[in-house]
Amino acid sequence: MAGPSVSAGDVGLRHDIQVLADYGAIRGPVTTWPMSWDALLAELERTKAEDFVLPNKVIPTYDRVLARAQRETRRGQPAFSASLAGADMPTRIRGFSDTPRARGEVRAGFSWFSEHLSIDLNVAGVDAPVDGEDVRPDGSQVALDVGNWSVAASTLERWWGPGWDGSLILSNNARPFPALTINRNQTHAFESKWLSWIGPWDLSVIFGQLEKERFIPNAQFFGMRINFRPHPAFELGISRSAQWCGDGRPCGFDVFADLLLGKDNIGDAGVTEENEPGNQMAGFDVRWTNLWFGTPISLYGQMIGEDEAGGFPSRYLAQFGIEGSGITQGRRSYRWFAELSGTSCDFVKSAVRYNCAYNNGIYQSGYRYRGRIIGHGLDNDARVVSAGIVVAEQDGSTWQVLARSGDLNRDGGFGNNTVAPVAQKLASLDLEYNRMTKFGQFQVGLGYERIEDVASSTKDGTARAFLRWQSR
Repeated sequence: MAGPSVSAGDVGLRHDIQVLADYGAIRGPVTTWPMSWDALLAELERTKAEDFVLPNKVIPTYDRVLARAQRETRRGQPAFSASLAGADMPTRIRGFSDTPRARGEVRAGFSWFSEHLSIDLNVAGVDAPVDGEDVRPDGSQVALDVGNWSVAASTLERWWGPGWDGSLILSNNARPFPALTINRNQTHAFESKWLSWIGPWDLSVIFGQLEKERFIPNAQFFGMRINFRPHPAFELGISRSAQWCGDGRPCGFDVFADLLLGKDNIGDAGVTEENEPGNQMAGFDVRWTNLWFGTPISLYGQMIGEDEAGGFPSRYLAQFGIEGSGITQGRRSYRWFAELSGTSCDFVKSAVRYNCAYNNGIYQSGYRYRGRIIGHGLDNDARVVSAGIVVAEQDGSTWQVLARSGDLNRDGGFGNNTVAPVAQKLASLDLEYNRMTKFGQFQVGLGYERIEDVASSTKDGTARAFLRWQSR
């Protein structure tokens, strides 16, 4: 069945889905976004059909997500949507939350779903865009289903990995670039006794087009991720991405084949700077959950290599985190998390490599799209601790608090760093509230950021705020 996708950005919904996954109501992997609403609905209906016993405190979360899944997967009924947003000093480091990217945004959308075709079209007008694009098709998708696979032309927000404040390889920090995507819909396990051990699994493939206004114009993006749950307590993901092709660079199936097989490093047989297929990143992430003190507590991490050695990723960027969730007697659920992110090559070693991550000698615009990092929003050579709390009310309203502290562009190197042109110390605090009413959904955010220039010791503080209304 063709159907709508859940794109990255809704923190409250992600929290609810993770609660249900941790308690066994959802068995499939949940760290790859977008995900299929149909797959989520099938998981929730299976739970009901099998009379799976959930703790009473989890049932309001289950009912809330089930009702939304049923609403989002109605077919044959055209739907229209709209949103308005205004922001004073939009955040320059984006976490999972879908916050405004510009001072003003007006969006209109149309969606319709049939048995094998799904159409979700959106267009936005933007005031004073940093990238000069004042009309955007972001958040759109036209998908055709073939068996259990969905093939789509897509500009949906994406997120790969368990982190809450960033993903080292693919996040929604940058605007979503247009892409042809291939995704698995239902995530059920293999029936073969030789492969069933990997449990429920998911696969996403992206063939994207980057912008013309870069050092290598019209470079292309390739991404592939498989993640699986061999045990209810474990979720593992393997991700790979590459910039390749573009004006003046080698293209074609044979070049892509070399890239896919890893024959793309200068010094490999016949590979020179002139014919090097592309610039790749690859790595893995893991999330492990256990019931401690009667509530789920998880450890997670992501390691992404900027280079390759001996056929495996090397010069790792790293992220480590811990999170826990709970439900109060009033059926209010909450989640807390803390994570450390390091965006220098060899971050886990005593001697890190600066001016390496997200940069490349050939693709000199780096791992960026329209001036923002495709991976973690901190850009390269950062070391930042993030901590946050998410609270979900029974009516679906959510609160989020996010704090960050650490160092940006640690060596002060001049280059493509889009967040900090020189070495800086960062401290920030953001508060966000979402509420659904009969007039639509309202989202309000307030934040404060203090930056200290390491070289001069000068400090500068900036307040920010935004307000958004969505019809659905």
